[in-house]
Amino acid sequence: MGRGADAAGGDPVAAAVAAEKAAAEAATSPPSPPSSSSRDWHFLPYPVGHRKRASFVRHYETLLAARADAAARHAYVPSVRAALDGDGFASLRRLNVLTFDPAAHPVLRAFRALIGVADDADLSRAHLSFRDFSRRSSHLDDKASLLAPLARDSPARDAFVDAYDALVLAVVAPAVAAAMGPELEDAILYAAFPCVRVQQPCEFHTIRAHVDSMYNHPEGSVNCWLPLTSAFGANTLQLESAPGAEDFRPLELDHGAVAMFHGHSVAHFTVANTTDETRVSLDFRVVPRSVHDPSAECTARKGPGDASARQCYNVSGYYSAARRGDDGIWRKVVSGRPSARHGFPHRNDEMA
Repeated sequence: MGRGADAAGGDPVAAAVAAEKAAAEAATSPPSPPSSSSRDWHFLPYPVGHRKRASFVRHYETLLAARADAAARHAYVPSVRAALDGDGFASLRRLNVLTFDPAAHPVLRAFRALIGVADDADLSRAHLSFRDFSRRSSHLDDKASLLAPLARDSPARDAFVDAYDALVLAVVAPAVAAAMGPELEDAILYAAFPCVRVQQPCEFHTIRAHVDSMYNHPEGSVNCWLPLTSAFGANTLQLESAPGAEDFRPLELDHGAVAMFHGHSVAHFTVANTTDETRVSLDFRVVPRSVHDPSAECTARKGPGDASARQCYNVSGYYSAARRGDDGIWRKVVSGRPSARHGFPHRNDEMA
């Protein structure tokens, strides 16, 4: 019996998949990371001599190596590789902005109800409720307290998830299917619960420069970024237009828009929020079914943060699943339940 069959425990289907993966891995040679010695670092958010500059450069060099190594880390089966290299997914590698009617999709209203603030509360002023607010502090405990209801089962949390699901099914799923080819793509995976980011006015970045391959997210995942407040200038995500372009620009959107981009390979980070407004946003990932490789759901690769241990992005766990019916309507068919490793609420201890 061959090695693939041994690994699959005698299952002929699993053995075939294992053999296909082995062939793909054999054809892949790890690329060398690009040199950054001659880089001019024109895009750095800190001037020469700033205490944060060296760590930002170090993290960016880690990003370069991770992006160069991504192909070697995940050798997908040929059918998935072909879909990833196709014209449909190529369109999802570029920045796309979708719009929706907040009245029809009351995600913001459900979020306010979940965290226990008034229906007309201005979330851009959330930092004013932080204890002894200072731009020099990360206020991690204040953010954790604000977002604690996200971690608890409750009717308000269920209502928020329902609003989130409805928006994904009505706005995001059709757009992804249209890009991939609606006659071919009738199912997607999507994060069962979105990450919530709170970027208060501050003197430092809170999300370091990274690509999502550093955290073992699959190449077929597409980032969706939805602001709950106005996102502009220094309070928003900084994003390059294509892998390696380094033409970073602020992702400026108002509530009622969803940006889709390929965070697996496109670098992104935050800068010091020099505005007077807190930015609150949701982000989540979607995966077209044709580029989902179940054998790549779990990895044991070493990486930064949570990626240093075995990481699973699996259906019914990290991902929910949706399918388009014969009537053209998208419906959730599998409900995910992320583990504690995926964080409720999101908190970034890097700047603590």
